Amino acid sequence: MTMLLILVICGFCGFAIDLGRMYNRKVELQTVADTIALAAARELDGTIAGVTRARSAAMRVAMNTFYNYNTANIDWSEDAIAFSARPDGDAWFDAGSAAQPARATTMFYARVDTSKFPTRPGEVGMLLMNVVSSVAPTAHVGSVAIAGRVSIDIMPLAICAMSETRGEARGTELVEYGFRRGISYNLMKLNPNGAAAGANYLVNPFIFPGGAGASVIGSLDVIRPFACTGTLAIPTLAGGPLTVEPDFPLDDLYEQINSRFGTYSAPCNPVTAPPDTNIKQFDAATGFPWMSKPPTGQAAESRTSGNKLLTIADLPASEIPAETTGGMYGPLWVYAPAVIKDSRYVEGAPEPANGYTKFTSAAWPTLYNPGAQQVKTGQAYPQTPYLDKTQAPVGLKATANRRVLNVPLLRCPVTSGAASTADALVVARFFMTVPATETDLYAEFAGLAQVHSLSGQVRLVK
Repeated sequence: MTMLLILVICGFCGFAIDLGRMYNRKVELQTVADTIALAAARELDGTIAGVTRARSAAMRVAMNTFYNYNTANIDWSEDAIAFSARPDGDAWFDAGSAAQPARATTMFYARVDTSKFPTRPGEVGMLLMNVVSSVAPTAHVGSVAIAGRVSIDIMPLAICAMSETRGEARGTELVEYGFRRGISYNLMKLNPNGAAAGANYLVNPFIFPGGAGASVIGSLDVIRPFACTGTLAIPTLAGGPLTVEPDFPLDDLYEQINSRFGTYSAPCNPVTAPPDTNIKQFDAATGFPWMSKPPTGQAAESRTSGNKLLTIADLPASEIPAETTGGMYGPLWVYAPAVIKDSRYVEGAPEPANGYTKFTSAAWPTLYNPGAQQVKTGQAYPQTPYLDKTQAPVGLKATANRRVLNVPLLRCPVTSGAASTADALVVARFFMTVPATETDLYAEFAGLAQVHSLSGQVRLVK
């Protein structure tokens, strides 16, 4: 009986030891797959270059990763990695196919399968079990990891593009989609297709472009975290129209938007929604002593032209009343000066890394005339007041440029309905000059964002 029991005990011991080795190898390979997938996914930015960098990052990490208790290194093969537009989809592409121009713009997820490595690191030789029985001398384990972008730094607020022209000249000044840099706008009171009320929209933060989602405007507790962080829970705006709803509920979300000034209302907190490094309010009544004509309001004054609701700064030159005063153009150049449409501007190309050619404040009388706004005698315009006139939040870790809202500009009009779809032409950057209120969101136009630079969190999704 003892001899028989010894055989049984040895069998169970062998099973336990070999099962433990299989488990350890599975854990090791899962770590390998996770590490490679994350490294690749961090490089994916919607460009062909991003796919190329992802391939290189995956190979580099794999060749410096070890398994089998750090005694063997991974032999890499590109067969082990694939890319997709969705983490839960069936369309996965090898690196070459993913780098095709029409496809690369939507590639934001990387999948790594360790069973595709050429040296088959998932083979685990059975030791004690092989002594008892030669039925299964080798076990096979493998791991799969999927990582990708789970958010994008874009507000769940969208407004209409005031023009569908990417760049046009107003004299020598560059105007982008109908907006002038350095001009402050009330984002709630703009409409290129109606003069009675502003056209603004709540973006469904969960629906991938091209999908159709249900109304979320009645579930604002779900939306508030996205207003805090200024993000959407999707990886990109490419791939189709956005799901939007008319009349952005500013009265319910303005407190969350104001987290950028270091004031917090649930569910915002300084960890996920840090304040800006400069929380100074550039109030029109007191914040612009260098302007010869004090601003008459927090933004350029609203006007109508035809069937458009815009500002006095956007009226055609022939329609600006002669009695216009310089102060009607509102605060100027808090964050971004006006720029010149010259050879540095290339149609369809992103803005150069060092920006377009900037006007100096000496151009104010020409740019903002009638009214001839200019720098006050004896004063000097502080180049970029946001950087020059600062107020740091007290006791909170801050992030620079948090007051810059990345806002999709839609092709309007948008189909009416509780939840409809609209094409996002581009993402515009608007700098909040003062905290939002229940009815008004004042922000200065600061140019267009390069969407691939707006990446949010990258993490494992499987």
